[in-house]
Amino acid sequence: MKNWSAAMQLVVVGLFVALCLLIPTGVGFWLGREMAHKIMFPLIGLGVGSLVMIYGVYRMVKPFLQETREKGREEQIRWPIRMLVGLRSPKQRKEYRESR
Repeated sequence: MKNWSAAMQLVVVGLFVALCLLIPTGVGFWLGREMAHKIMFPLIGLGVGSLVMIYGVYRMVKPFLQETREKGREEQIRWPIRMLVGLRSPKQRKEYRESR
């Protein structure tokens, strides 16, 4: 049952992201059509929606990050970053190791 709750939380985050981008951009398109600024208002809507989305996702994920740190499972947080580091070319990996 715990897997279902995690899946539902991911669905909620996904819907939140989609709605935060679509609603302000849609309002921007509508305002742009009404006020004869076809590109300015959709871009403003997209910018506002992006800011709201980033802040909202941060607030949703923050408790999970704190719980992971409290339980000492910080390696789970860092694993995706380490995986991406492994995708570098050998030359880039060597330069990365030398810079550390």
